[in-house]
Amino acid sequence: MANPHFGPPSHPAHRPSVAGTLLDLKFERRVTPILVRWVYAFALVVIVFGTLFALLWIWSFAVWLGWAMWLAAPVVIGFGVASLLVVRIFCEYVISRTQPPPVPPGLVPAPPGYVPGPPPPVFRQP
Repeated sequence: MANPHFGPPSHPAHRPSVAGTLLDLKFERRVTPILVRWVYAFALVVIVFGTLFALLWIWSFAVWLGWAMWLAAPVVIGFGVASLLVVRIFCEYVISRTQPPPVPPGLVPAPPGYVPGPPPPVFRQP
């Protein structure tokens, strides 16, 4: 007979919503990763549509003024990629500043409320 205390959980772990995380009065859940994910998704959409809009402008100017306007297309695409890279680096910086430092492998973290005492005395041989 199988032991019911071992094995995978019978229900999948649910992720809390943004509203549930904001209303967490004990501060047990982190809201920053959720908000950074939404900020990055919004910035991605805005930058992609802005770059496409700029390419449409280049196309309309190329029809009106000539093919030389297409020389600006790599600049516009490069600006879009660079701005997306800056947003990504900023989001990763925010995430790295708000997450606790990782515990090295093999090191057991101290229990909550643990206060270390004074260091042990050092005995020296005369």
